Amino acid sequence: MVIIYVCIFFLGASFASFLNATTYRIDNKYKYPDIIKLGSHCENCKHILTWWELFPIFGYIFIKGRCISCKNRINIYYPISEFLLGLIFLFLYINNIPWYYWIITLLLFVFSYHDIKYKAIPKDMVHIFLGICILFFLFFSLNIQNIYAPLIVSIILLVMNMVKKSFGMGDILILLGLGLLLCYEKYLTMFWIGIVLALFYSLIWIAIKKINIKKAKVPMIPFFTISFVISLVYGEEIFKFLLKYLSIW
Repeated sequence: MVIIYVCIFFLGASFASFLNATTYRIDNKYKYPDIIKLGSHCENCKHILTWWELFPIFGYIFIKGRCISCKNRINIYYPISEFLLGLIFLFLYINNIPWYYWIITLLLFVFSYHDIKYKAIPKDMVHIFLGICILFFLFFSLNIQNIYAPLIVSIILLVMNMVKKSFGMGDILILLGLGLLLCYEKYLTMFWIGIVLALFYSLIWIAIKKINIKKAKVPMIPFFTISFVISLVYGEEIFKFLLKYLSIW
């Protein structure tokens, strides 16, 4: 069983490594077939990476976060993202989460890359994501009650944006798509946890960088990705606990 867990973990980490590299190449206008077939290399000196340099997480540790050829520093985002997606895959596997949620998680991972790097997500990708969520809703859920909570939250966020822009349109559409695949307890739990995580992150970031809170731009999708995965398993229990806690007060 331990061996299976290790394999699942590194499967997720390997997916993260592949998606990071592919997304980077697409963003930097690589042409087909180079996007897929070109060997991984240092973008600074073009050194071709060996298999042990490419090994998820441990490769970064072995080379101490720098290219062994030119000593150029490698972004720590890569091993962190590999570790997190490995944990997410293991979490989904242990809790027997259906396969289509794994696909949604991978798409959210790609969106997180864009959100962290550019504070925005390409419109075409968001529209495709929403279309996939609708298809999964029609084929695997088809619970009309799932529509109400995300629709109400989306309308509230749109109205809030008219007063002061707090959420990007991409964030709102992604939340709408995720809501189609979750019951309202899980959806509201996901939304609440994502907001809380983003708030903690922004407070820490402001304290470290010593910047004005109004200038702090927080990438929301990474936090909604984490909260989505948590809510898939514990969403209803957390929702009931919060209701019970609030009723005490």
